[in-house]
Amino acid sequence: MSYEGTTPGPSLERRGGPSPKQNCTMYNQFTAPLASFLILCLTLTACTGADDRERPERPDDVDIRPDVIFAVADERPLHIHIESSGVVEPVREIVIRPRISGFISESLLDDGNRAGQGDVLLAFDDQEWQYQLQQAENEYETALVAYNIEMRQRQSRSGEQAQEQGNNDRMVRISTGLAAAELSLERAKLDLSYTTIRAPFDGELSVPDRITSGAYISAGSELGRLVDDTTVLIRFDVLEAELNRLSRGMGVDIFTPTGDRKEGSVRSLSPVVNPESKTGQVVVEVDNSNRLLRPGMTVEGRIRVETHSGIARVPRSAILERDGGRTLVFKLNGERVEWVYVDPEYATSEWAIINHDEIAPGDTLAVDRHFALSHLQYVRPRMAGQIVREDLVE
Repeated sequence: MSYEGTTPGPSLERRGGPSPKQNCTMYNQFTAPLASFLILCLTLTACTGADDRERPERPDDVDIRPDVIFAVADERPLHIHIESSGVVEPVREIVIRPRISGFISESLLDDGNRAGQGDVLLAFDDQEWQYQLQQAENEYETALVAYNIEMRQRQSRSGEQAQEQGNNDRMVRISTGLAAAELSLERAKLDLSYTTIRAPFDGELSVPDRITSGAYISAGSELGRLVDDTTVLIRFDVLEAELNRLSRGMGVDIFTPTGDRKEGSVRSLSPVVNPESKTGQVVVEVDNSNRLLRPGMTVEGRIRVETHSGIARVPRSAILERDGGRTLVFKLNGERVEWVYVDPEYATSEWAIINHDEIAPGDTLAVDRHFALSHLQYVRPRMAGQIVREDLVE
């Protein structure tokens, strides 16, 4: 039976509070986030615990040893040098310059060719000069016949003194044309000799333009140079204050741009000082039979002016200066370094002589990466020039 329009009967819902259905919904809203948060914390705790179990403990006293470069002291003498730079020049050099003009019939003029003494460097077509020589010879023969006839006629006369005969002979040579013919003949021979240019010494040719047969060359043209570089000279400019320390015969070390080393000696000292640069010139002679030095090359020279010896010679880079101006070296003892205070007797930019009871030839001294070392510090020694290859850690 239906009761439309009437008020419903009493409900199961509690008055003034949520229904059971609403309570369930509210429980789900608070419980789900809390559960997710607890699961996340448990997950993070498990991961952290696993990482902590796998990660080793870091020790507090890690042994850090720096790489230090060492070199060995020796007992060689120390040379004091005066250093300068100079340009190489050959001991002998000539310019090839013909005296005559003409066409070339033979040529050795090619850059880099070697020539021996007496070899033909250049020859002209000499036909024209041969004709001139034949003409001069004919004129000489004609003048000689006229001279002989005149002299026989004069000798047939008697009563002439010896002085008068000498004067007459000179006059006859001139009057008959013999004197002029003789000069023309000598000139023709000289011109013919100019058609061939020979090497006056062994050397190498420096020729900017190759000269071939058939080319026409003008007189006075500079065709090239013949250079004798088996011995070379090097001129060094030295400060006037150092000139009096030099003398002939002193040894000189020569260094090429490629680092090669040769030895020479002082050949001469300039007697004049340049008033502008305040330098004097020193000429050094160097044997160059291997032709390592090329004319025009710039080289470095070190002239040995003093030589000193001592207990040990050490690299200059091994000596450090501490506060107060005291100098010391680090000496390797096993895997540790110990400092030794030293006073160098003599020093250059590369080496120093040390006379000390604790430093001897054969000792290993730090020469690089040693500025921050302390006494009795452990190091990883590396010898100068040694290639260090670290192990790769994956």
